[in-house]
Amino acid sequence: MNEYELIRKIASKFPRAKNQGNKIFGCDAELLKIDNQWWGLTIDEFSPEEDLFTSESPEVLGANLAVATLSDLMAARAKPEFFLQALSLPRNVETSFIQGITSGIRQVLSEAGCFLCGGDTGNSESWRFCGFAMGKIVDNKPLTHRLFKTTQSLWVTGTLGDANFAALQKTPTPRFESRMKEVKFIWKYGTACIDTSGGLMDALWILHTQNPFLRFEIDLDAIPIAAGISDFSNTANIPREAFFLGGAGEYELLFATSAHLNKNILDELRTSNITKIGTSKPRSKPGVFFIRNEKIIGKMKTAPPCPRKAKNVAEHIQEVLSMAQNIFPTV
Repeated sequence: MNEYELIRKIASKFPRAKNQGNKIFGCDAELLKIDNQWWGLTIDEFSPEEDLFTSESPEVLGANLAVATLSDLMAARAKPEFFLQALSLPRNVETSFIQGITSGIRQVLSEAGCFLCGGDTGNSESWRFCGFAMGKIVDNKPLTHRLFKTTQSLWVTGTLGDANFAALQKTPTPRFESRMKEVKFIWKYGTACIDTSGGLMDALWILHTQNPFLRFEIDLDAIPIAAGISDFSNTANIPREAFFLGGAGEYELLFATSAHLNKNILDELRTSNITKIGTSKPRSKPGVFFIRNEKIIGKMKTAPPCPRKAKNVAEHIQEVLSMAQNIFPTV
């Protein structure tokens, strides 16, 4: 059973709140209306075994945990305000590790204008972290996973694939960016949004399942790929797109806008570490299609391999490589 099947199975046993504004997988955050104000709420648990976050630098780990928790709010157009955390650590953990992870979390919360309100601590064999955050929806207009039934442009922040690249090479997890600057443009011009917590292809598949009437066309050459991946892919003779299929996400933001933005807005987006990677449009043949040199070279027919379903990391990597080779031509 993969993660999405498990969530559906559990959620089916509980009624939805009357003032809840989203369906399952309909938004990165849970949407609740309280006194005519929409709020976004999110909770996530992280561990080195499941999320593959490394801890060579406790400060980077702490920052990544905070970014990963807050990204769901930002994708929903919710400004992070309040934060709760539960942190479990080995009994013999060094004080410097606690100080580092705390410093990293504090840096990100400070940048976001979000406040830690409390939490809990516990013991475990390795570190484990659970983060909860909430904030008001900006302008009371949530961003969800539902796109307009008109032609839309698809954009992404930052560069992609670095977390999967690090996991494959068994190198330290890169530091994730909080994208507080870029999110201002997303909240202003975005019509839908999702984070890449499970990788780019996982995010695209979720958008497809929530918008089965749309045709997504992704320009593979336009995707901003992290440094080192192209050279490694050529040497290893594997498609570079494999690093977008793996389950280690980089927590960038994938969002849609109108396809008819004026030149000033386009210039504003393009100079803000944001890249257009494709379009969505209503078509008689919907789905997720990949384009290179203006020609369709592949179609996504199933969800990416689920890391939780694999027996171990090595098995997940093999499943990812197999799917990538089936969809994409080897570079």
